[in-house]
Amino acid sequence: MLRVFPYAGIQFMVFDYCKSWVLKSSDTVGQGVQSTSLNKHGLMPVESLAAGSFAGVCSVLATYPLDLTRAQLAVLRKSEGGLKQGFAYVLGRNLRQRGIFGLYRGITPTLAGMIPYAGIAFTINEQGKKRITRVHNRDPTTIERMLIGGLAGLVGQSGTYPFEITRRRMQTIGIVSGSAAESVLHTNSLSNVKSPPSLTETIRSLYAEQGVRGFFKGLSMNWMKGPIAFSISFTSYDLIKGAMMSPQIARILIEEDSMDC
Repeated sequence: MLRVFPYAGIQFMVFDYCKSWVLKSSDTVGQGVQSTSLNKHGLMPVESLAAGSFAGVCSVLATYPLDLTRAQLAVLRKSEGGLKQGFAYVLGRNLRQRGIFGLYRGITPTLAGMIPYAGIAFTINEQGKKRITRVHNRDPTTIERMLIGGLAGLVGQSGTYPFEITRRRMQTIGIVSGSAAESVLHTNSLSNVKSPPSLTETIRSLYAEQGVRGFFKGLSMNWMKGPIAFSISFTSYDLIKGAMMSPQIARILIEEDSMDC
């Protein structure tokens, strides 16, 4: 939860800011030009892709140390003194052992996967709602928003899942060893390394052990979790934003009416 709130908040905030900026720029540059009608109900596909990718990168850079700590906590069992590992302990240990760069271990595959992942998800969500608005001349219903969000999560996650597997390995290799490494990481070949392996070493090791199938291990479970999570997050954001904007829009309309009078 400590990671999810800032991660989702930053992602939606940056995307919304980019969307507002692009639409305002389009209105300013193309005032009175018919071609601007294409942007009437939202962003164009390329604009959605760029805004979503940028939002994903910003959220990852801001919250990655929390994600790294969460992943390592999932595989750690006991500390050197026999006590249970805590969030602050793992975060502090990474900082002490490897400095600030230790907090960003495995960020390369994360960014490589996040750029298309967030870009595709936001594009499908944005263009799906835009099409409904344009065809039916109304806002999407809650059910329609949830279906579009679920589809966005399904497609985005399926296409970038190999990066997720690689990221998880780079974050946790060397944290556990022996049977624990075998059960959690599905490998024992890199469980006792002293320094984090590179991206190419991790990919080569995974491919040598399990082939192409190793990059999609656990995808079926994520097909159940990912679309539901995206469906809820996209829909909740739209509904909460709409509820927050309604009073503001009403005040603007009242002020405009009073000025006309």
